Amino acid sequence: MTSSAGNNTHKKVALRILVVENEPVTASVITSVMTGLGWQVDFAASGRAAQKLQKKQQYDVVLLDVTLPDVAGTRVYEQLKQQYGSNLPVLLINAISDKTTDIQLLPGDDFVPDATDTRDIVSRCQTLAAASAVAISA
Repeated sequence: MTSSAGNNTHKKVALRILVVENEPVTASVITSVMTGLGWQVDFAASGRAAQKLQKKQQYDVVLLDVTLPDVAGTRVYEQLKQQYGSNLPVLLINAISDKTTDIQLLPGDDFVPDATDTRDIVSRCQTLAAASAVAISA
C-alpha cells in the first residue's frame, strides 16, 4: 500500500492575490515578489479598478492600500466586507507610520504599516489565507 501523504509535504500553494496600490514602484515590487513565489497576482491602481476585478475573480487575499486616488481604501474595505464578509481576508497597507485610519478591522483581516516590507507582507498574506481556509473548511 502506497501513501501519498509524503508527496504533499513540499507542495507549494499558489495563492491568488489582488494588489490594490496606487504607487507604481511599490506595486511593482510587491507583485514581482509574489509572482516570484508562484502566486497569481492581479493589480489595480484604483479603488474602482479593484472593485471591477473583485467581481470577476475570487481571491485568497486582497492587499489594499488605504490611500487611493479615487475611492478611499477604507471605503473599498467596507464594501468588500459587506459583500464577502469574513470569506475574503484583507491586508490593509498604510504608508503613514501610525494607525490613524478610522477603520475597525474585522476578525480575519490585518494591517501592515510598511508597504516596502515585502517579507512581512508575504508572511501576513500566507497567514490570512491559511486562517481563511481553515475557517471555511470548519
